[in-house]
Amino acid sequence: MLFLAFAGLVSCEGPKGDPGATGATGATGATGATGAAGATGAAGQNGKDGNANVTIINLPGAGITWIVGEYLGRPANVTALTNSAVNNNIINHGTVLGYCYMMEEWFHLPLTWEDVDGTVRQYIVHTYSPNTITLYAFQTGGVLDPTGAVEEYRFMLITDKTVTGGKSVSTEKDILSRLAEAGVDVDNYYEVMNYFGLKY
Repeated sequence: MLFLAFAGLVSCEGPKGDPGATGATGATGATGATGAAGATGAAGQNGKDGNANVTIINLPGAGITWIVGEYLGRPANVTALTNSAVNNNIINHGTVLGYCYMMEEWFHLPLTWEDVDGTVRQYIVHTYSPNTITLYAFQTGGVLDPTGAVEEYRFMLITDKTVTGGKSVSTEKDILSRLAEAGVDVDNYYEVMNYFGLKY
């Protein structure tokens, strides 16, 4: 009877109560230690040298206003191009190569032309000074006006840092010598452009 009474107590359960409130979120566990750094990867190939030290200045021939002046004491047409790219680095450690485009071809400055019998010679030369490139045009017997013949002038400003060579301060002669040693003919506009990886 004791067993039956106990069984009756166990089988008689009351109704289920309401759910209790949600408990508070537990604390986040501690972060594990950072793993060891992986091995350094192999170095990539060196990129091609840029041309930060080569600047090209274009001057359309039709846009030039020539003024009568002189070159080394002889009458000449003169025009001056002002450009801040002709800075102290160019003056002290570089050079300015000049070219002119005429008859569908680039010619290196200074340009000298003479007629068949040699009685008339014509010249176009350039010089440079801080912030300025100056063009001179003259011929046998007076000034020369190349307007209409020369379509464009192009000046290439080069510093010694672009030409492989010694670490000493470079002069214009040093740069031209190093270009020649590299097999570059500075009279050939395309060879110079190819040497520096520049587009025509």
